[in-house]
Amino acid sequence: MKRCTCRAMRKDKIAVLIPVFNAGPLLGESIASIAASGLPRDAYEIIVSDNASDDGSIERLPLCDAQGMPIHLRRNPGNLGRVQNWNCALTIAEEMGFGHALFLMAGDLIRGSAVASLRQRMHDSGAVLGLGSHEIVDETLRPVRLARRIAWQAKAGLSAQRFLAQSFAIGGMLMAPLGANLYDLSGPRLRFDPSDPTHTDQDATASFLIAAGRPVIYLDQPLMRWRLRAARFHSSMDLTQRLARDRALAVRICREAGVMPDDEGIRCTFMLRVIFHRGGNIPAVWSDLQSLFRDHARMRWSLLLALLWRQLIYKTPWRISD
Repeated sequence: MKRCTCRAMRKDKIAVLIPVFNAGPLLGESIASIAASGLPRDAYEIIVSDNASDDGSIERLPLCDAQGMPIHLRRNPGNLGRVQNWNCALTIAEEMGFGHALFLMAGDLIRGSAVASLRQRMHDSGAVLGLGSHEIVDETLRPVRLARRIAWQAKAGLSAQRFLAQSFAIGGMLMAPLGANLYDLSGPRLRFDPSDPTHTDQDATASFLIAAGRPVIYLDQPLMRWRLRAARFHSSMDLTQRLARDRALAVRICREAGVMPDDEGIRCTFMLRVIFHRGGNIPAVWSDLQSLFRDHARMRWSLLLALLWRQLIYKTPWRISD
C-alpha cells in the first residue's frame, strides 16, 4: 500500500475500516453500501485489513469504490485473529492521518446518511465518540429488530461520567459494538484486547471515552445494518456467565470513571435482559437472577417499572439526559 504524502488532507476524513478473513462476495456488498450511503465522496476512504484470506475475495478487490474513493489494502502475513486485525486496521488509519474511524464488518451495510450526520454532531459538540443504533437483519436483509437505541434527551454531548452514570452504572451496556461507534482518532490511542474477544469492544471504547476527557454524542438513527449471526451476539454463551462478566465490566469501568456502581440498578437491568432472553418465563428468570446475585442485592422495583415504561413509550428502556 502506498503511503500518502498528504496526511493533512485526511484529518477531516473518515477511515472506513473493514477487517476481513475469507469474506467472499460479502466484502463487495459491504463496500458498495458505503458509496450508496450518502457519504460525500471527499468524506471518507476505505481500508481493508486482510488476515491472509485464501478464498480469492481479496484478488477481486477493486482499487476504488463506486464514487471513485480509494480502497487501501494491507495483507497480514498470517491470520492474526479477529481482534488483532481490528488493531491492525486502526494502526493503518493512524499512519495515514485519518481524523475519524468507523468499523464495517464484511456482510454488514452502512445505512443511509446517518454516518455523515453523526460526524457533524461530533464536530459541533467537540465529541470524541459518536454513538448510533444499528438495525439487525437476517441473511436476506429483512429487518429483525433495532439494537442499542437510546432516548437521548441531552441537548449536546455528555461527559464520560454523566453518560456512564446513566448507563454502565445500572448495567446498561450502551457502548455499541464496533460498527455503530464513530471514533475521533485525535483522541487517546484506541486498541482492543485479543485475550477478551467477548467484552473488549465495550471495555476499550469506554476506556477511550474516559481517557479523552471529551464528550460523547448520540444520533437517533441506525448507522448500520447487521446480519444476525449467533457468534456475534454470543447466543451460544451461558446467559448467567455472560451477565456476570457484564456486571464485572460495568463495575470496573464505573470505578475507572469515578462513578458509583448501582447494584440494585444493575439487578433491575439484568432482570429485564433475562426476561427478554427467557421469553417471559418468570421462574427461569428468577432462578437466573438468584444464581447471578448471590449477594442478595435488593431489587429497586421503581427502576424496573421505569425501564418497562420507557420501553413502552420510547421503544427503548435507555434514556440519557443532561
